Amino acid sequence: MIPSAFGINAQIELMITYFRGIFRFFIFLFTSLYYLIPILIRAAIRGDDLAHTLKKRRIWANHCTRLVGVRIEVNTPPDVEGPCVYVSNHRSYFDPVAALRDVEALPVAKAEVSSWPFIGFAAKATGVMWVKRENRDSRRRTVEAIEETLKEGFSVLIYPEGSTHIELKSHPFRQGAFRVAAELGVPVVPIAIEYSRPEDAWVGTDTFIPHFLSTFGRRRIYVKMRYGQPITGTDFEELVQRTQDWIDAEVVEMRKGWYEEGLT
Repeated sequence: MIPSAFGINAQIELMITYFRGIFRFFIFLFTSLYYLIPILIRAAIRGDDLAHTLKKRRIWANHCTRLVGVRIEVNTPPDVEGPCVYVSNHRSYFDPVAALRDVEALPVAKAEVSSWPFIGFAAKATGVMWVKRENRDSRRRTVEAIEETLKEGFSVLIYPEGSTHIELKSHPFRQGAFRVAAELGVPVVPIAIEYSRPEDAWVGTDTFIPHFLSTFGRRRIYVKMRYGQPITGTDFEELVQRTQDWIDAEVVEMRKGWYEEGLT
């Protein structure tokens, strides 16, 4: 039986997607090394300089985003005086990269990422706080680290849902960072992020490499991201509710926008 032209074209497109994904994966690694090695050398000679590292990481995030085919539609982050807690809904392992293009902050990531080849090492070297979300002691230590980081004058980026998903409504937020923000009088800046295709979310049993190849093997990956105005208050439960309500409303609008633009 002679394969149809449609079948052949589909196979060719799959091969192009696969090889483009591999190419971009190595581009991602080499670009990361290009920025990471000077940071490590500088740290070895002059000691750790977190402010310098965060600035360099922001440049890295901007370059990597373009090189792997991601196009982000985003508003301007608010101008916050002093440290703050950036809070976002969670779709993919790429979420922090998208946010760190715009802001200088220390992300909180799940501890499993620290064991990923190269990525875990790079994250450790550039300032990431690890948390085992199922472990109460780990969560407590992470909250303490968040408090110390904010007191030192650095911002924090958190994903308080604890896991990725594709639902419109965000999952219940863990409250530890909000308690710290309320006690220290530090503002919370909400971030809403949404990808054009539900398949771009990293959910279920997907493993990192296959998901990266299938997602970033496409010609373009489209993302919408919105920063809200700083939210302050001494009642941490109110901070949680106001932040979550704002994010949920923005996600609905962004998802609606994707449907109207025909990019879902």
